[in-house]
This record gives sequence, C-alpha cells and structure tokens, in this order.
Amino acid sequence: MSITAFLAEFSIPEILQFIEKGHKTGLLTIHIKSASPASKSSVHYIWVNQGCLVAAAMQLNQQGLVKLIEEQQWVSDRVFDKLIHWCCPISEPMGTYLKSQGVLHIEQLKELFYLQVLQPVSTLFQLKDGILKFDQNVSIPTREMTGLSISAGVLQHCLLRGGNPASLALGSVGVLGLSGFPLELLVNHISLPKAVGQKTALFA
Repeated sequence: MSITAFLAEFSIPEILQFIEKGHKTGLLTIHIKSASPASKSSVHYIWVNQGCLVAAAMQLNQQGLVKLIEEQQWVSDRVFDKLIHWCCPISEPMGTYLKSQGVLHIEQLKELFYLQVLQPVSTLFQLKDGILKFDQNVSIPTREMTGLSISAGVLQHCLLRGGNPASLALGSVGVLGLSGFPLELLVNHISLPKAVGQKTALFA
C-alpha cells in the first residue's frame, strides 16, 4: 500500500499519528520544495517499524549512519572499516552489532539516534509545503539502524507541546537486543519494534 499527499493537506503530526495508530511498517518519504530556484529540493527518508521510528536519512545509499559514526571519531578507521564491511551481519541493526562488539556503548547510540532521527524529524514538524509518500512494508536497511526506536505518538506529543527532542534521546527510546528482543526499556510505555527475527523479510 502506498499513500501520497501534500503537506498542506496531511501534516507531519497527522502522518505520525496515522503510523502509530495503525502500527505501520514502511518508508515515509518527504519531498521539500526549495525556497528559491537557485537551491535544490531536499528529500528526507524515515523508516518506521510497527508504529515506531527506527531510522532516518537524506539518501538511500545506506551510508548515513556510517558517516555519522565516522564524524564522531569514536572508532579508528581501520577497526570500523573491518567491522562494517567484513563482520557486520545484514540481518542485525548496525548499532546493535557495534554495541555487542564493545565498540559503542548505549549513551553513544542514544546520541546517534538523536542526530540521525530526532533532530531532523523535529525540523520537519512545521513544514507546510511539500509532498509526502508512505510505502508500507518496505525493507528497512539495517545499516541505517542504531537498534533504537521511538513511538511516533510519543515524538508527536513531545514536539506538539514544544518539547526538546534531546530529552527524548536520553529517556524515551527502546533498544533492540542482539536477537531483536528488548535489551533495555528506558520508558515503560514506549512501543518497541517487533523482534527482528520475526520480520526478517523487512530488513535488508
């Protein structure tokens, strides 16, 4: 199933509510028109799983999270390159795998989730001009996943009340364990994605 709408008719808060209430899984694509003819239009990709936001990017090359980790300089280039290109399984979120190897810890994953998902999505909230498209049951690229997630409804509620998305990164995210089951639940009412093992066809 695919849904396409103008932001003037179907806002970001409304689409987040639709995603959460329907426990949707898929890809939300938002095309933003440029403010001037000289600048290019931008595209934002947001992946959701069972009503929760799990990843976001500006391109579909599966390099967004890799670039973010490299920018933080938490891992040497040699070690990171070896882990990502030779060892990281494609059936597991990259962030979860790096944590299991002792390369990243949970606070670093939260920081990455804030930079990758919460911060960009919060800037989209007031948009009135653009086109959104939601494609259901699209494969979720594990290379773009920290393993953390946040309920679309919780994020919507916070931002509509003028909350700081940084606080969500510290306290309102769910974490997937190595097998896809919750490793840590920071706030009890947050919805977690279904076990990765139960939805292997959705991850790529």
